[in-house]
Amino acid sequence: MKRQARLWLVAIAGLGALAAGATGQAAEKPRVIVLSDIGNEPDDSESLVRLLLYANDLDLEGLIATTSTWQRDKVQPQMMHARIAAYGQVLPNLRQHAEGYPDAAKLDALVRSGSSAYGMRGVGKGLDTDGSRLIIEAVDRPDPRPVYVSVWGGALDLAQALSTVRATRTPEQLKAFVAKLRVYSISDQDDAGAWLRQQFPDLFWVASVHGWSQYGMATWTGISGDVRRPVKWPAAEMVTNAWLETNVRRGPLGALYPPHLFIMEGDTPAFLWLIPNGLNVPAHPEYGGWGGRYVPTYEGGVQYGDTQDTVTGEGGASWTSNQATVFRWRAAFQNDFAARIGWTLTSDRTKANHAPALVLNGIPGDAPAVLGAKAGETIKLSALGSKDPDGDALTYRWWQYAEVSGRPGLSPPKLDVVDADQPQARFVVPTVVEPTTYQVILEVRDSGAPAITRYRRVLVNVRP
Repeated sequence: MKRQARLWLVAIAGLGALAAGATGQAAEKPRVIVLSDIGNEPDDSESLVRLLLYANDLDLEGLIATTSTWQRDKVQPQMMHARIAAYGQVLPNLRQHAEGYPDAAKLDALVRSGSSAYGMRGVGKGLDTDGSRLIIEAVDRPDPRPVYVSVWGGALDLAQALSTVRATRTPEQLKAFVAKLRVYSISDQDDAGAWLRQQFPDLFWVASVHGWSQYGMATWTGISGDVRRPVKWPAAEMVTNAWLETNVRRGPLGALYPPHLFIMEGDTPAFLWLIPNGLNVPAHPEYGGWGGRYVPTYEGGVQYGDTQDTVTGEGGASWTSNQATVFRWRAAFQNDFAARIGWTLTSDRTKANHAPALVLNGIPGDAPAVLGAKAGETIKLSALGSKDPDGDALTYRWWQYAEVSGRPGLSPPKLDVVDADQPQARFVVPTVVEPTTYQVILEVRDSGAPAITRYRRVLVNVRP
């Protein structure tokens, strides 16, 4: 008789807040600073509207208006202030649907102007800006959590901050400062990003690195890049201006979500990976999530670049690309966005949809679970106890995330998950030739409108 493996939660390196997930407590909120070339085209304004709707899930610590290759000689913080003012109008409604939304005045006080210079021309002694000083102040706070820097435009002000720290502190102090930073940049939109990665090789950095201005090659375009392509990806209709007009441009805040000129929200993946949805694990970009999937560019490194997923659509069409690591989740994150826009319109919870709360083998929360097993053991997984706050019916899907199971160059035998569409599922652990980690995703969707999806992630460490 096969022995059932016992599921347990452990604090493995980098997963963060795992103990909180084990007790059902809320995981620590990510600390976030945004650098945005808002005003150069509509997509930054679009992304800021979405970001504000998730301000309860993040600790926003700075909103810095920057330059970029598309806006080389000015910054436009007034556009941030305008959207925060609209957020203030809908805040009473938002607070009826979720806890943790900050006051509009608090967010408004986080807005800073970065340098109006372009790229490395604005970096050097005596060139500190309100934006670069804010970055230094945030990292220096006695808070053990890392600071996630979401770069939607140029990285000049981050470069200035690190240039100043290097010039004024000891090597040990500089190392400690760099160790607290986590950067996700939307490619490179000035020359500061490349300089930073070269000068600070221990700086945690997620980015698509490609030929200058060849943005169609980037992972982040998986959010909506097919609006400019003849071949569409799954849920293509959900990133069109027509869909956005119906589902997003509603109410005072939605009214400030402009139609896109090129693609929708090209900058949004730089914070989507931080949303606590049970799937995202910000410490591990290689695990994949709403912001895409990235792997180290060299063994043991902390700079992450593009990789690929294979996704099969409802009609059987298949895509293998780096963009697939984003668009495979597109229906879920667009519905989630539309649901939050719905929150801004009413204080009546019965007229809006809310996310289900998942329980994995009796453990609530959204932290990953880790288990150990040997070949031949039966792993039983259960989502019993999961609930929807609105009383909606739930549908279940358990599946192996093949691309993050095993290691590069060695794909382990596939898992045969039995009852994969039921609250309880199981599989027999295959034989492996070396210690192997499988990743299994629990994906639960409610029947509300728009339907909301939440996840739990299971890491199965298999011994030969």
